[in-house]
Amino acid sequence: MKKTLLMLAVASLACSAAQAAPVEPSKSVVARAVHQYLGEHGDLCVGKYQWPRIVTPEDQERGSNDAIQLPVLERLGLVQSEEIPASLVAATETTDSQQQAAPAESIRRYSLTAKGHQYFVEKKHTTLGVHGQTVDHTADFCVAHLTLDKIVKWTPPDEVHGHIQTLVKYTYRIKPADWMADPEARKVFPMVDRIIRGAGVLQMNATLERQDGRWVPVLPG
Repeated sequence: MKKTLLMLAVASLACSAAQAAPVEPSKSVVARAVHQYLGEHGDLCVGKYQWPRIVTPEDQERGSNDAIQLPVLERLGLVQSEEIPASLVAATETTDSQQQAAPAESIRRYSLTAKGHQYFVEKKHTTLGVHGQTVDHTADFCVAHLTLDKIVKWTPPDEVHGHIQTLVKYTYRIKPADWMADPEARKVFPMVDRIIRGAGVLQMNATLERQDGRWVPVLPG
């Protein structure tokens, strides 16, 4: 009798463990979900959420990203600039990381051209402001798009904050804007250059979550 009860207990525990174990996704399921993820989030953007953008003499002096990058974009026909008195700059025209510019003789204001607007993509994104507050953005300047090359590996499914998730590592293909072939553009956007050069080699991550019996891509956090 005791032996029978023990066997029943072991069988019950094994059944419970099998029921509790997360379902392991197949490689084709993972690949399909990463394809979906990159379709939604595969744009490579450079964090220029607001236009026009202002470059002050102080920006020039410290070599800010805008001071270095925007003249190159202007040469490539993506932006156009004008010199204006600092007193005419409204607070709404300051760059994402600046307060309103202090009075100066003149500043340069950069606006997107018709060509540049092609790369200003609708994209919701949240960043931290200069005082730690969250700032919501609706668009960004994007310079390339990533698609799936191959799945490298994924972690065993595990519970994260009440949801079953797996972290996938994959390599990618990339289609940069034609003007990113310009050597100076590659130089002033070094992270973009690194990602372009890393196509097929550099590994990226995507988080997949089990929802209603399906594995779907989710943004981490």
